[in-house]
Amino acid sequence: MNKPFFSTLAIFIALTITGCTQRIQDLSDSFKFAYQGFPDAQKSWDEINALPYASLYAQLDNGPRGFMVLAFVEPSQHPSPNLKWLSGENEMLVTRNGRLVKTVNLADGNLTATHTDTPDPLSVGLNTLSMPHTWSRTIDWQPGNHSDYRADSTFKRRKLQNISVNGTPVATTHYTECVTLPALDTQYTNDYWIANDTGKIIKSYQHLAPGLPAVTLTHLKPYQGGADD
Repeated sequence: MNKPFFSTLAIFIALTITGCTQRIQDLSDSFKFAYQGFPDAQKSWDEINALPYASLYAQLDNGPRGFMVLAFVEPSQHPSPNLKWLSGENEMLVTRNGRLVKTVNLADGNLTATHTDTPDPLSVGLNTLSMPHTWSRTIDWQPGNHSDYRADSTFKRRKLQNISVNGTPVATTHYTECVTLPALDTQYTNDYWIANDTGKIIKSYQHLAPGLPAVTLTHLKPYQGGADD
C-alpha cells in the first residue's frame, strides 16, 4: 500500500472539506448578531438558485432573519438523514424531516439530542395522517444538563392558508403540534405549514425545549438527496 499517497489524499480531502465549510460560513449569517439590530436577510430567487447548496431562512425568537445553507448531510438511525445547517460563526441547526433535532453553539442554550423509536409524523407526512395524531419522544437540552425528558405531541390540522415565501405566495395547510413535558408540567405549541402541492414543510415555528428560544425556519432551496425537507 502506498501510504504517502493515502496520506496526501487524506490531507487533500480535509482541505477540501475545510474550504467548502469556510465557503458555506461565508454565505451564511450568524445568530450572534441576532439581537444587535441587524436587518432581516433578503436573498433574491436568482441568488438562491445560483448557489449549489440547499438553503433556508432562520430566525431566533423575534430577532432578525438570517440566511443559512446546508453544510453536511449525515446518516441517522432513521430512514432520513440529518441535515446540518451552518452559520457564519459555527452555530449549527440540525434538522430531520423538517424537525429541529439538535442545535450547536447557540448562545442561550441548545437542544442536544432527540430520541425516538417510532416514526416522526413529519417523516410520514402530516397531510397523510388522520387528525388528531399523537407521538412521543425524549429530548436532552442545556444549560442544566436536562436529559431524557419525555415530550408527548398531539398534532392537529388547522386551516388552508396562503403564506409568502421570499415574496412568492404558497398555498399551504397549517398544522399545530401541542408538546407536553409531563415531568415539568409544561407545554408549548409548534406550527408547521405544509405546501399543498408537494406535501413538504415549507415553514415551521419550533420550540427547542423549555426555556430555550423558538426558531422559525422558512425553506427556500430544498435538499434534493433524500426524504428530508
